[in-house]
Amino acid sequence: MNMARVKKVLLALAAFLIVIQFMQPRGTNPPIVQSKSLDAHVQVPGEVQAILNRACSNCHSNHTTWPWYGQIAPFSWVITDDVNEGRRHMNFEDWEAQASPKDASDRLAGICKETQAKGMPPFSYRIMHPESRLKPSEIDTLCSWSHSIR
Repeated sequence: MNMARVKKVLLALAAFLIVIQFMQPRGTNPPIVQSKSLDAHVQVPGEVQAILNRACSNCHSNHTTWPWYGQIAPFSWVITDDVNEGRRHMNFEDWEAQASPKDASDRLAGICKETQAKGMPPFSYRIMHPESRLKPSEIDTLCSWSHSIR
């Protein structure tokens, strides 16, 4: 490959990266609506709440802290999609959105399974956010709590 061709490819790549900055979703936090009973179906002890806030709420609540690189495509696409998926699966701002106390406890029982299997927080998230890593004792705390609400 000659030097002129390399320059054209690099110029095209640079132009592409600039253009995609204007075609990207921006991560936002929906407004938080205070309900009369935020934990209508599920009681969350303080110790469990602290673990959930530190390790889970960045993707599973409306309190996401968007990193600086989350404003740069293509990273913004992946991060926004991950947060939206996390909120769709379980949003801590919406405990009472479950159809019944049983539905809420069934959904929350998955917390134990996912954390024990190291599925949550995801590996890719733990790499960038070491504070989200769960100690075995914290997983035990989450599991004891999730089993107690069933």
